[in-house]
Amino acid sequence: MPLRSRNPLFIAASGFTLWMLFWVPVVLWAYGPQNFLWLCNLSKFLLLYALWRGHRLIASSQAGLVCLVGVVWTLDFALGLASGGQLANFTAYMFNPDTPWLARSTSLYHSALPVLGFWLVWRLGYDRRGPWLQSIIGVPAVVGTWLWTEPERNVNWVFAPFGIEQVWLPEPLFVLCLVFAYPLLLYLPGHFLVLALLRFFARRRSEP
Repeated sequence: MPLRSRNPLFIAASGFTLWMLFWVPVVLWAYGPQNFLWLCNLSKFLLLYALWRGHRLIASSQAGLVCLVGVVWTLDFALGLASGGQLANFTAYMFNPDTPWLARSTSLYHSALPVLGFWLVWRLGYDRRGPWLQSIIGVPAVVGTWLWTEPERNVNWVFAPFGIEQVWLPEPLFVLCLVFAYPLLLYLPGHFLVLALLRFFARRRSEP
């Protein structure tokens, strides 16, 4: 449903649009357009559309992904902060002085986006078809990453899962495995995480 008045969805959509107008030029300056192929970055554009259109299915397709990735990213970043960057894995780039601080600071959205994604499906309702749609969206994203990004970028981990160089399988076969692995290891667990959170807050809301 399109936004028609100054309701909370309109306010959230307007604020998120302002953020995107800031974030997109920073990413283009610091990393280039290939960085937008990260699944979590693609989610931002899809959530922006879902906010403006009130699109329940698209919001549901991204909620699990951003919630799960956001939780893991935030925990890893906190571990990095506590260890001076020594124990950071996924967020090691946040402690790399060669990367401009402005670009690194914009990655803090990983901690805030789960709140927005969850709030959106809480308000619109959660469509259980979401993980299926995300599985479809993920196919061109993963394949496109393999075809159009440099291996040293390791976008979506298509060249070095967990930072370990992939030498076990021919590249096309490994990419095919990722297409099936992401739904099982990322989208489906994210789906169950969102369902658990929805049940938890629904119980809290119903308590006297």
